[in-house]
Amino acid sequence: MSEFGYGLAELENIKTFITKRFTVEDVFFEENILSFIIKERYIKEPFKELVFDLRSIGYVPIAVQEGDRILIRVFPYRKVVEKTSRIPLILFFVTLGTVSIDGYLRSLSYADIFSRTFGQFNVIEVLLNTLLFSVALMSIIGLHEFGHLLSAKASGMDATPPYFIPGVPGLMPTFGAVIFQKDPAINKDSLFDSGISGPVMGFIASMFVAIAAFLTANWLSVSEYEFVQTLIAREGGVFLPSPLAFYLLRPIFGKPDMVPFFSTLGFAAWLGMVVTAINLFPAWQLDGGRIFRPILSRKQYIIASYVSALALIIMGYFLLGILILLISSRTPDIVPLDQVSPLSKKRKLALLGVVGILVLTFVPLSF
Repeated sequence: MSEFGYGLAELENIKTFITKRFTVEDVFFEENILSFIIKERYIKEPFKELVFDLRSIGYVPIAVQEGDRILIRVFPYRKVVEKTSRIPLILFFVTLGTVSIDGYLRSLSYADIFSRTFGQFNVIEVLLNTLLFSVALMSIIGLHEFGHLLSAKASGMDATPPYFIPGVPGLMPTFGAVIFQKDPAINKDSLFDSGISGPVMGFIASMFVAIAAFLTANWLSVSEYEFVQTLIAREGGVFLPSPLAFYLLRPIFGKPDMVPFFSTLGFAAWLGMVVTAINLFPAWQLDGGRIFRPILSRKQYIIASYVSALALIIMGYFLLGILILLISSRTPDIVPLDQVSPLSKKRKLALLGVVGILVLTFVPLSF
């Protein structure tokens, strides 16, 4: 048996672990891979336990359905040992720098408009706006990634620290952050959880920042707001369209005849919501790819990636859409170890929440 890469002792341990959890109908080697045909049709929980059993001896199982047979194939598995690196910490401080510079530039622009309209805006207020913007935006991004980390830990998967991606001050201060899971998703539930956890945390954080933006906004009369619009347009500035969440929050603060003139916190909330919304599109490069893959076939998944790219292009996110479109020609599949067990009912129901968050946060730029 050792010629296939499995030691005799390991074969015995593998067989013991599998027969402990399943009724084995046949055992054979298929293309040098140890394979078991099992009798059970519901395998979600026992298979999850099997994953941890086999991982302890350096192997990983994959469950697939072929016709009316359910097979468990066992592969040697060597986890990549990650060396301690300062890169995540360095990227965090570089991103904090680009966000802070961006916040300072935006605070200066805000102060210029405000002082020419309503009175002096001092240096302390500029620095305070910069600080609030930096804390708000870094918190949204950080909590988004923290959600992914919590999901990974809850599913028994290791993950790297977040790698923050610095941007260009004055344009896009950061391109978010990423974490890398060191272990494959065990089943469709854990794959779904790994995708949805980040956007949900990012959405919650963005909502809190939006509330803070409303609380610190200067409320203007319609005539004052129109004057500000004219002044900003004359300076070459633009007004960004608001997400639906902003419109739903506004009545909470009263003042129906007035318009909020946000500080830089408003842009932090806006950017957090837009990033959350884009991440929910079902393209493999985005969190939405992990959310929707458990309910889509491989072919449907590829089509969804192309449709997402085209939708983003049409909606005004041209560069991002083109990037996804180009990369989608090599769309890798994202499948869990357990390819047999379906997504749980409560997670299928949670897809309605995903659509709801998308509706609340997405901002078309072309309409």
